[in-house]
Amino acid sequence: MMRVLQEARRWTSTARRRLRRALGLDLRALSLDSSNSERQTMPRHRRFVSDSAERMAFYIQAAQDYVARLSPDDQAWLYRKPYDCSTGHPAFFDEMYALMNLLRVMGITPRGHILEVGSGPGWVTEILVALGYSVDALEPSETMIAVAGERLEAARNHFHLQGAPQVRFYAEPIETCGCPTDQYDAVLFHAALHHVVDEVQGLKQCFRVLRPGGVLGVSEGAWVPGDKYWEEKNNEAMRLYGALENPFTAEYLDYVLKQTGFVDIRRYYMVNGLFPANMGDRLVSEVASYSPVNGNNLVARKPSPYAATTRDPNAHTEARIEILASTLDRSAGTATIRVRLLNRGETTWLAADHSGFGWVSIALRRGELGSADLVEGEARHRLARTVEPGEAIEQDLAFRLPPGTYEGPWLLDLVNEEIFWFSTRGTEAARVHF
Repeated sequence: MMRVLQEARRWTSTARRRLRRALGLDLRALSLDSSNSERQTMPRHRRFVSDSAERMAFYIQAAQDYVARLSPDDQAWLYRKPYDCSTGHPAFFDEMYALMNLLRVMGITPRGHILEVGSGPGWVTEILVALGYSVDALEPSETMIAVAGERLEAARNHFHLQGAPQVRFYAEPIETCGCPTDQYDAVLFHAALHHVVDEVQGLKQCFRVLRPGGVLGVSEGAWVPGDKYWEEKNNEAMRLYGALENPFTAEYLDYVLKQTGFVDIRRYYMVNGLFPANMGDRLVSEVASYSPVNGNNLVARKPSPYAATTRDPNAHTEARIEILASTLDRSAGTATIRVRLLNRGETTWLAADHSGFGWVSIALRRGELGSADLVEGEARHRLARTVEPGEAIEQDLAFRLPPGTYEGPWLLDLVNEEIFWFSTRGTEAARVHF
């Protein structure tokens, strides 16, 4: 039944467009970048099941009991998902394309901290960990968490991951989760947002836990009112398993995101696969698996006081490092340096915060980065304040040098903590003369 429901969600965008036209629904009501729309009127159509929030306890309990109500075949599917062995592997391609497309447009900070909501049997979690992210995973079902735990342990051995996978599981729903405020670089819903019972409270929680500038990513089908085939499939799944199958209309989800405080809401066509060369003149809308209005495939951001920071992986970060003065006290093994730093890039350099990475520090090093002879002076210095593009800062530094290294050559460099050294991104490290 689980795969039957997935098949129902793969109705072609052509059929969906015809249905919307027949119902008099305007495909142009949403732009690809819906943050440009100022319309804040409550949409007429919201979610497939209108009274879900009033039955919160019922649906949370159903989610906790979900696995016990599955057939033996569907329970076995949890362990191998998304590897669908049926003809054409439809579930595999549908799941993998949707997830990979979403991760690509989210542009999550390298080694970033992700909250995965509705992690289920852990196949998405495994991919996130293998990509180097730290993951907190919310999943109401203890049984699902146990399945995911087995998968993650196997992944640790298979991929030779150092130490335990960076994953923490929480058996709780997003609406009442106790996750820390302003801590996550991303919140991810893959085929999970439609299971959230109270969408307003759930999205408020997402907004709370994201750091300023953090990204929310959603990938799943939308509810098109009047789509009787899909509506019946959702009803059948709820009758069999009890868990909530309650997709959003595209208009209503955008409305709730804006009311919650999210900005830069961007919707996407989903275009997958290889296309024959003679289809090269086709429009995106003609080959899309989902259009912006028949699928809720989107990203949105929590507002930030900065346009971009060193945590944003696609933005240009560069500095000019100028040594104003330097001395070496050989008896104490201490180097003192006065430096002027000019932000020549387009990212804001963050001062240290409690997240442990993504802020800028000043390091004194000798030897090549990544080599066995790399040595650092103790210890790195934090920026005295946040530095925006075009701004400069002067700072006094003191480093203790390891014995026998006084002759140098020493270089002053900047570090985007846990992500990259500035000298690997176009900045010239400054030579220090004693």
